[in-house]
Amino acid sequence: MDGAKLYQHLLASASNHASDGIAALTGKDAQVDPIAKRFVAWFQRLFYQPAPGQTDSSWLPDRLEYQFAASAPLAAGEKVIVAEQYSEGHLDWFNFDVDAARKVLGKPSQPPPKPKALTFTMLPAQVTFNGMPNTRWWRFEDGHTNFGQITPDTTDLAKLLLIEFGLVYANDWFLVPFSMPTGSDATIGGVAVTNVFGERLWVEAAGSGPADDWQRWAMFLLSTKGQQNQPADLSLLVPPAAQQVLEGQPLDDVLLVRDEMANMVWGIERAIALPSGESKNGREAAYETRAFYERDLEQRLGAPPQPPATAASAKVRYNLMTSVPENWIPMIPVHVPNDNRSIQIQRGAMLRVMDGDTNTTPDPVRPRTVLLRQGLDQTPAAKYVIHEEEVPRAGTRALRCFRRTRWRDGRAWVWLGVRKQTGRGEKSSGLAFDQLVEVVPHS
Repeated sequence: MDGAKLYQHLLASASNHASDGIAALTGKDAQVDPIAKRFVAWFQRLFYQPAPGQTDSSWLPDRLEYQFAASAPLAAGEKVIVAEQYSEGHLDWFNFDVDAARKVLGKPSQPPPKPKALTFTMLPAQVTFNGMPNTRWWRFEDGHTNFGQITPDTTDLAKLLLIEFGLVYANDWFLVPFSMPTGSDATIGGVAVTNVFGERLWVEAAGSGPADDWQRWAMFLLSTKGQQNQPADLSLLVPPAAQQVLEGQPLDDVLLVRDEMANMVWGIERAIALPSGESKNGREAAYETRAFYERDLEQRLGAPPQPPATAASAKVRYNLMTSVPENWIPMIPVHVPNDNRSIQIQRGAMLRVMDGDTNTTPDPVRPRTVLLRQGLDQTPAAKYVIHEEEVPRAGTRALRCFRRTRWRDGRAWVWLGVRKQTGRGEKSSGLAFDQLVEVVPHS
């Protein structure tokens, strides 16, 4: 039984019953319906599903990424932030950009809370670390840390910043603690500093100014989308994201690699999902599927299939095309519509050609992973394309796994997500055409 289809059938209409279509359960709705209600309640507690009728998805198949937006209330309007290329599996501030062109994200289900203005008065604490330059004259620093032994190159930005912080501006850093609730966006308007001489100075953020200023430098701040001369966003975002997530074995594991010899991209199905819900090695599944069709052909022929006959005096034979494992799905380059220069990668299909098969139109080998079957299960079937830049020279690996976490209220959340990471370089499929193969005589 397909539990997901049963769940969808029960939610489709109040008149639907779990016994529909099952002759053995006819007339037993009084016993079956309470069990079905408990099943629906259990499913909704464990798995988060979109609302009925909601078809919008944040998944972009042509990018192998997620894309979504969120907003935070302002004194007037909203602040819209967008995550246009989320694929790492862990959500944090660096996944978001500020969309200044959008003033409102949508109509909220309930009135959003108004932003709060907070003022704190405190004595800052000086930042200290081992080997820090001493502020008093004729005092030697701790010798356990030797900044003089750091020899960075001109491109080692992180080391250069560390040395500059430790040796030049070490005494200028102070720590002011501030606790932020999860799922909030805070902006520091400024800091009023009162020194020992009674002078009161107003200090603004060092990263102020245009967002595209090449001399501007800041950390943990959001970038601003849009045209040039946009003011820099100085807020600190703490998204309501899970910090620790348990990830199961990949149901789908697809490796997109470039094959320069064949001038194409291959989608290698390294793991596929079985009807039982478990995963199986893609190469093993491909060999088993191939063996199944070969046994079926042998049964139809009544004898083992024989290779094409070769003349006794022949030294070579002509081979039209070599084969590849059935878990290698071809992705061929095609032109972008209405563009003669740009290309994208479109899913193709290899033919299942077997020796002795008299079928003049061999069946195409179709992918078995959800990630590569995009559009195949529709009526009519739709093509599937991927933007070329999504498959760099190092390749791309996409994994579809169940993920689980526990939220602050103690509830457990389970969802099915996709994570993308860098591949392992180029591969060669061995696909070749128009070959002359030497005939090895039989002894």
